Amino acid sequence: MTEQGGHWQGRPEAGSSGGIRFLMWVASHMGRGVLFFILKPVALYFLLVRSVERRASASYLARVLGRAPSVGEQYRHFLRFAQVTADRFFFLARRDDEIPVRFVLGEGFEEVLRKGKPGVFLAAHFGSFEAARVKGPLHGGIRLRIVLDKGINERFVSLMQEVDPEAWQLVIDSNQGAVALGLEIAEAFRQGDWVGFLADRYRTGDRVQQKQFLNAPANFPIGPFIIANTFKAPIIGAFCRLTETGYEVHCEVLAEEVRLSRKNREEEIGALLGRYVARLEHHVKAAPFGWFNFFDFWDARHADDR
Repeated sequence: MTEQGGHWQGRPEAGSSGGIRFLMWVASHMGRGVLFFILKPVALYFLLVRSVERRASASYLARVLGRAPSVGEQYRHFLRFAQVTADRFFFLARRDDEIPVRFVLGEGFEEVLRKGKPGVFLAAHFGSFEAARVKGPLHGGIRLRIVLDKGINERFVSLMQEVDPEAWQLVIDSNQGAVALGLEIAEAFRQGDWVGFLADRYRTGDRVQQKQFLNAPANFPIGPFIIANTFKAPIIGAFCRLTETGYEVHCEVLAEEVRLSRKNREEEIGALLGRYVARLEHHVKAAPFGWFNFFDFWDARHADDR
């Protein structure tokens, strides 16, 4: 089934280039502590002026906390997002020595790496994927290509490209034709690179399946599982918990090798997707202020669209 997912793609980018450059200057010259202090009023400002995101935050927090969130909890959610976004600068600039990152490797993870076959990483808008992407090569020599839409948050992406042009060369732009995207992904596998997807969000035209997430139906893209099947690749879930002290990157084997049958293809994809969604929900409940989909994730207008 396909889904019209434009509800998040059309949101205007927050922040001006000048404002982002100022914060980058603070990060470069005054450090992470001073930057985080400055981000406190910035987060409050966006909490007040971004009504769509504020309502989405309240809806999500009510689901994950099991009650209506306080204004302070919503502010904490916005502030955590600002801090994680700022940390991308430190990771890309290789100035992340003061950011604690701990990898928690699940059962079978090292065995999958020892086989030497590249696979698929499924991450989410949860914590900082840069923590896994930049620090990951220290754990098994993985070179990771991440599939992202470079057209989203263009101002921020452009400035991050200035910080680390080499890292952004490893980004595969999802905003291209299906054939070109497929060829670029195939080339990444041919070179022995792993390919990562933020699998908790879909784009207009993506094929999706519906799964229960935080006690309500939500749609998730199935493209990453089809790609894993095409290359008979393993799938690793990379769930980056944001804690009070730093980041925990939980790497869990979701499939040692994907080989879908023709007869039960959709059901087997659904089982793999269900495994990913269940683990995502587990980690989101453990670190609820670190999941950052600031739109109506459970939009009732799309929930029954098949």
